[in-house]
Amino acid sequence: MWRFGYPNPVNYNDNELFCGGYAVQWVENKGQCGVCGDAYHLKEPRPHEAGGEYAKGTIVRHYTVGQDIDVEIELTANHLGRFEMYLCPNNNPRHVASQECFDR
Repeated sequence: MWRFGYPNPVNYNDNELFCGGYAVQWVENKGQCGVCGDAYHLKEPRPHEAGGEYAKGTIVRHYTVGQDIDVEIELTANHLGRFEMYLCPNNNPRHVASQECFDR
């Protein structure tokens, strides 16, 4: 958010929301990942989830069910992974959205 002028804390590692990396996600955390890309084993609130250091509750867009949206991704290093995006109706910036909500 800070890269686009929003008053969030600066996070120079914002391109590393990759669940802690392969070994952390698959060896240490048995394939689990925080819902916002943080390593699953981190103490809650995780840095990018509600209540975390970078999650300040800034709402920048509102979407309606079935709406088409444009998404832009800046790939800074190709590690042969993939992107998955899910939205969850959560209007409370202090409430951590659950994986179940994103999976609906």
